[in-house]
Amino acid sequence: MIPNMWYAVLDSKEVKQGKPYGFRRLGEDLVFWRKQDGQIVVMRDYCPHRSAKLSVGKIVSDNIQCAFHGFQYDAEGDIQLIPANGRNGPKPKIFQCRTRVAREAHGFIWVWNGEPREIYPPIPWFDDLENHTYSTFQVHWDVDYTRAVEAQLDVAHLPFIHENTIGRDNKTLVNGPYTTLEDNKIEVWLSNQPDEGLPALKPTELPPPDEQSMIRFYFPNVWQLRLFKGYCIVNISAPVDEENVVTYSRTYQNIVKVPVISKLFTTISNMYNKYTLSEDERVAKTQVPKRTALDIGEKFIPGDRPIALYLLHRRKLIVEDTQSETAMSGV
Repeated sequence: MIPNMWYAVLDSKEVKQGKPYGFRRLGEDLVFWRKQDGQIVVMRDYCPHRSAKLSVGKIVSDNIQCAFHGFQYDAEGDIQLIPANGRNGPKPKIFQCRTRVAREAHGFIWVWNGEPREIYPPIPWFDDLENHTYSTFQVHWDVDYTRAVEAQLDVAHLPFIHENTIGRDNKTLVNGPYTTLEDNKIEVWLSNQPDEGLPALKPTELPPPDEQSMIRFYFPNVWQLRLFKGYCIVNISAPVDEENVVTYSRTYQNIVKVPVISKLFTTISNMYNKYTLSEDERVAKTQVPKRTALDIGEKFIPGDRPIALYLLHRRKLIVEDTQSETAMSGV
């Protein structure tokens, strides 16, 4: 995974007050819980005493208590109580739980994939979703999250995988697509059309568009499809491990203003979106390897430009971080 970035990993509603919740995310078993003020805490789901999972324990005041021997740890992972040693007994620092920097925003829980720092970059999000209502569903695929991202940036597969749904207009010819990459953000303008015997225009042959992009992807795992004004789909590809991903999909809208009808509208939309995602999964789960990259032998066509940019920039971010760590270790 890309280091030093905010990953959206859970829907906020999945972690309620008063108990710990265990989830595997970012290739690690993590425990999520809330302090009394509602602040989210994310730790390694592991008690350093006897290796039990903390997620089967409970919350005591602002501490998480291991179910095995009652050890209590605070939100920073510091040992606060070893019952067998007595309330005022020793609390050796070797009993330190590893915590993860976490934030809560836009109805998601975000985990920083890197070492703590004084200043963090902004959480990647879209600035056009204020005053929108939404409904959420989630699906699990047994592929790496990069395959899910690829599927969302693939504009040539629509009339084939989705021939009876969003691709039924049979626009098999892919002009471009015109694609930009700036500030860890990819934007894609679709210009697909039915094949009338003319060759597709290359990405370099398309003039800069004067309308908003249809697809936006913000590194490392946030995607948006803008269908028309006031209506869009947002997908979060939350990494579980190298062979599993959970996609959180939301329909956002501000067309219908009546609360009950608005919720019904987004819920019904999600039923359709869930079906189209299942069409993607049917093929994605057959791809090998389960994690995509530039050096796995796959070939590209001009219509794959958004995917190629994603893979190139992803590799660049990882390499730059590795080089930075190497340089620092030599100081």
